[in-house]
Amino acid sequence: MNFSELFKVTSRQCSFSPNGEYLASVNQYRLIIRSSTTLEIINLFACIDTIENIEWSYDSRLISAGLIKRNAVQIFSLDNPEWKCKIDEGSAGLCNVHWAPDSRHILTTAQFHLRITVWSLTSKNVSYIKYPKKLLPSSYVFSSLKPYMALVERRNDSTDHISIFDYLSNWSMIAHFQPSELEDLQGIEWSPIADVLCLWENSYEYKIVFYTLDGQLLNVYKQENDRLSLGIRCARWSPTGQVIVVGDYEERITVFSYLTYKKIQESFEHPQKLSSGKGYAILKEEEYNSDGQEKTDQSQRKPYSSSAYSSSTVSQTEKISSAESKYIIYNGTLQIAPIKPDLDRANPRLGVSCIEYSCSGRYVATINDTMPNLLFIFDFKPTFRLAFVLIQLQPIRCVKWEPKRDHLALCTHNNRVYIWSPQGASCINLPDESSKHTIDEIKWNTFSSSSSIALIGQETMCVGFIDLNNDI
Repeated sequence: MNFSELFKVTSRQCSFSPNGEYLASVNQYRLIIRSSTTLEIINLFACIDTIENIEWSYDSRLISAGLIKRNAVQIFSLDNPEWKCKIDEGSAGLCNVHWAPDSRHILTTAQFHLRITVWSLTSKNVSYIKYPKKLLPSSYVFSSLKPYMALVERRNDSTDHISIFDYLSNWSMIAHFQPSELEDLQGIEWSPIADVLCLWENSYEYKIVFYTLDGQLLNVYKQENDRLSLGIRCARWSPTGQVIVVGDYEERITVFSYLTYKKIQESFEHPQKLSSGKGYAILKEEEYNSDGQEKTDQSQRKPYSSSAYSSSTVSQTEKISSAESKYIIYNGTLQIAPIKPDLDRANPRLGVSCIEYSCSGRYVATINDTMPNLLFIFDFKPTFRLAFVLIQLQPIRCVKWEPKRDHLALCTHNNRVYIWSPQGASCINLPDESSKHTIDEIKWNTFSSSSSIALIGQETMCVGFIDLNNDI
């Protein structure tokens, strides 16, 4: 892998365009557009204040810069750099900004989720949508099949509703229903192959439901025998839409079928006791000195413990080391001591926080927050099973699959990028001149016959160019 020089970036704001041709980054109030292959600056736009988030339009011809503190959005065009647009939410405030898939409408959400405003860049018309519920990452999702948007509403009578809008027909409402099985809806996912919505209850109750757009209930699933169980934290449809994997606060994942919308097999618990004799490979990161000898201090002879990397002690383990690291195939049994979450604090780090599919849908990677330095990789062929466990020296910050191959990259807030594929795994150090750059976020880009990856830190970023013939 070849690396570029370091570029300054503000608050990790860096993004490839959807068509893969451009790379946008933020340096305070400046929005910089580069070629994704040569990294040559193509455009440089100046905003009226510090940029807090950026987002490309779906057609890659426009880019928005959110000035959240100013309650404003500035929009720039790559085809006509002289054209500019500014959206001001005024006293209503601003908490997030997103593009509609038609690339000609901007959706802004007011503070306290009082309303969503739809701004048309062609007709300059403004529409308002009431009752959006505060959800993370957003209260609305778009269909990949039809020009529809599903919005989760919280009405004044404290009931949740779903409204479906057609954004190509002047944002007209085409369907509306109340998911009466849920008291406090906390998540929504749209099937990539059907007009089906997956909804789930809050963290206090395990309940997941499937609806058609006209409000027809397909299935309700909750724990058998009315067993008390914490709820669902995240859910993701596979790229093929054939299954949806659900992660909960009790550190389990469950697979549901798109045919019956029922679970395929018993829920899988992330094991705290790992054994290489149970059909999965354990790849453990170990540091070694420049002379090739492994570090063998007494701390490595102790039982492996995730608690050694809790938030209170991360600062001691995040010091940049001149040593390199590699994966070893671990044979034997390994007991993992998980981090004990602080249940007295709001939103404790608990349960399955990450579910990421490979581009083919064959593999899915998960992270359990009580074991933040372990990555579990599952294989759907021939049957769903745990295939690999990656054990990192530091907590995992970001996991991303390559868009066109079943290759995965992850980072752990150090100067290394880790690459995994079904054929093997490697730890790649940044060059010496970039040794102080710590990677907190990863974004892939695939353009033409080359593949590249943005390695983003809090204040700097660089791009890695992958040799498809030699790199894993």
